[in-house]
Amino acid sequence: MSLGNIKIIKAEKSYIPQMAELVAQNLGTCNIKNVDGDVVSRNIAELTDTLNFYKIAVDKNNLVIGLCGIGQVKDNNDYGLNIGKHRDVLYVVVSKNYQRQGIGTMLLKNCLRNIHDYPVVYEAWGELKNGDVNSYKMLANCSFALLADLGTSFYREHGYCPYCVNKDKNCHACFCKIYIHR
Repeated sequence: MSLGNIKIIKAEKSYIPQMAELVAQNLGTCNIKNVDGDVVSRNIAELTDTLNFYKIAVDKNNLVIGLCGIGQVKDNNDYGLNIGKHRDVLYVVVSKNYQRQGIGTMLLKNCLRNIHDYPVVYEAWGELKNGDVNSYKMLANCSFALLADLGTSFYREHGYCPYCVNKDKNCHACFCKIYIHR
């Protein structure tokens, strides 16, 4: 699958360092608890363990500009919601230079193409700016619906704030919304 000079391919081991750096540059650490060592090293370990679940977008120079993964079937979730068996979207990340061009949507659709067994859950988090998540168009284009709005205190109440860039200043600005694709 391609969009101009951009191709969507299955992730391979040789791409892991680029993938890890892309995640670190674009997501930071706000949603990561208990980070041991530097973030890129942690991302490399995580991506290595879950590599088979990922698709990547590469440009004409074969550089990773986006990635998306949908994980294995889970019985439980971190949100206290009665979802039953499901899969989580691991990441949808697109380089800042390539955002708002449909690449994230193309990646997510590509990953969803072969998932028909259980619902897929997407955790949207970040600063509340316009009342919606920055990925709302992508989620709508991929047939995700809002399952639960956990508000702006979920992360603080579950111990994520010390790892946030704001370092537990009780800003109450980071929302958590859960979307589902059935």
